[in-house]
Amino acid sequence: MKNAAGFSLLELIVVIVILGVISVSAVSRFANEDGFSVRVEQEGLISALTQAQQLAMSGQPVEFSIANGSPQTYRIRIGSPLADYSVAGINYPLNVDNEISLAPSPLTLTYDNLGRASAAPAITITSTSGETGSVCVASSGLAYGC
Repeated sequence: MKNAAGFSLLELIVVIVILGVISVSAVSRFANEDGFSVRVEQEGLISALTQAQQLAMSGQPVEFSIANGSPQTYRIRIGSPLADYSVAGINYPLNVDNEISLAPSPLTLTYDNLGRASAAPAITITSTSGETGSVCVASSGLAYGC
């Protein structure tokens, strides 16, 4: 009986297929960096809008706004008189990434003490390469990607 040394053809094919799957997923993850920037900005807006809603439900006057400028900013203002909000080292207003633009701008949303938002159009997020995303705010105050 002879001792076989090396790999069988089946083992080599399995390794090549596994490496192919890993490389395809890695390339697709890093190739679309603009889409990633849009998604990060979308999640940041949803988070800020949710924070504004929660502050309003705690009984404070709250205003969320997007301002034109270079760069664009969005802010949460609370209290009476309204003042910029700060929590856990995050100070508003926050700058939007230079590669991203928000529309409509300017935009101001107010929340009542039940967390309901004033009427708002969808906020469109656009990168310089044309990737887009949207954030919608329901009349109930719920912010979500749409």
